[in-house]
Order: sequence, then C-alpha cells, then structure tokens
Amino acid sequence: MVDEPGNFNILVMGKHGSNVDTMIFTNINSETREVTMLSIPRDLFYKGRKINSVYAEYGIEEQVRWVEDIVGYKIHNYILIDMYVFRDIVDLMGGVDITLEEDLVDPTYKTCDEDGCSTLYYAAGEHHLNGTEALRIARSRHTTSDYSRAERQQLILEGIKKKAMGLGIGDADTLLSLISTVLESTETDIDTDDAIRYYFRYQNFELNRGYVLSSANVLDAVPVAVAYITSHPIKTCLDETKPETCTDSFAIDTLMPAGGNWGLIRDYVAQILAGE
Repeated sequence: MVDEPGNFNILVMGKHGSNVDTMIFTNINSETREVTMLSIPRDLFYKGRKINSVYAEYGIEEQVRWVEDIVGYKIHNYILIDMYVFRDIVDLMGGVDITLEEDLVDPTYKTCDEDGCSTLYYAAGEHHLNGTEALRIARSRHTTSDYSRAERQQLILEGIKKKAMGLGIGDADTLLSLISTVLESTETDIDTDDAIRYYFRYQNFELNRGYVLSSANVLDAVPVAVAYITSHPIKTCLDETKPETCTDSFAIDTLMPAGGNWGLIRDYVAQILAGE
C-alpha cells in the first residue's frame, strides 16, 4: 500500500439509510498544492459484495480498509456524512454556486415546495442552490449514469470549497458553526482542531475533479448471480401496484475491473495522482 510523503488522503463518504451511496477518494498533495478527487462507484463488486454494503455489515473502519485495498493508497482520515446533514451544511453556508454543463431532467424524481410538485429539472448554466436543491442534484441518477451523478457530486463539493474559501477570521462564528455541524453529525476520525488546521492549510489548493472509476477507463459491467450475494431473489416490478408485473431477478448489474485485474484500478489511481 502506497503512503507517499507530502501526500494526504481522505475518504469522503455520503450515506442514505444503511448503505454508503457516495465514496470519493481525495488526495491532497502539499508539493503541487492540488486536491484530486476520484469517485468510486457504489456498484463496484469486490470480495463477493458491492462495495457500498461494507459499512452496514462491518462498520466504517472496514469500509475504509476495503477502499484502501482497491485504490492501493493509505487513507489517513475518513468522513461519513448523512445526505440530510449535507443539506443543512449547504444552508448554513448560505447556499452554493455551480454551473451545469447540460440540462438535468429526472421524471422519476418528484420535487415539492410551496409552489407545488413537479419533475426534477435544472437547465444547463449557472445556479445558486440551497441545501435541498444541492441534495436533489447530488442524488438524481435514474435518467443519467451513476458516473454523471458522481461528477455532479464533485461539482457541488467544488462549490462548497469555493464558498468556504470566502470564510476567514472575520467569519469565525460561521466557520466554527460549520465545522461543529459537520463533526457532530458525521462519523469521522477528524477532531475540531485538525479540521480548523486543514481548512487554513488547504483552502487555497487547486481542486482537480471529474475523475470517476467507470467503463470509460478501467471497469466493465458484469452481471452477478443474486444467489452469490443472498439466498433470496430480488423482486423487480414494472408497476409496484400491479403484482402481475413483478418477476424474480436472479442477477444484478455490478462493476469490476476489466478481466478481473484489480491492479488496473491501482495503476489508474497512480497515474491520476502522478498527473499523467
């Protein structure tokens, strides 16, 4: 496992319910003054299970160890945040600004506010998002790929970073409130003193985002028998209200490195961090 001097790695995770839905391996390079983010898809199938199910079964430390094994790099700290706490953090910061490169439309995602309910839709272009809106964009995935969702999540994190850069000594109360909210509402091995130190040390580092493990680089889609994971089939329905449309599924779609060669992922991560 690689543990390079001058490099500091954090695993940033988001969960909704018992499973981890978001995993971002984050490398901080003190020499190049860069922060590089690599999203790991939740459907990655490793050691007989989807990677996002490890936390619920074995706990946070084992989740971190599995990701270390996959990427080949030591993870020095971790933070696991509930999606609804993420919403509160964005609101506490006064919202975030992002730019969508293309329209986001998700007819399966219904949004409701004081003006009524509608389909999730955000046009391409600039947006100022409150916490609820940021959460919607981060979670929508049914009409785009999971990789596109990962890229949007990184885009929102970039917006949070830019907003945080505007906080300084003059915003000490907001900064402390923000850090306290994060640390008190998450699972992390970072304490308040370390969080403040990281903020002032790394806030001006350049952010490299957009890296996602996917079939565009080193992964293949591989159907796996459900019996390999559980003793019961998974029931899928075209219409939940009509039992006649339901069937038992005995395979699920997963992702694995091409040819089952896990070294491909480690080599890919090494190339990214080397700037290649």
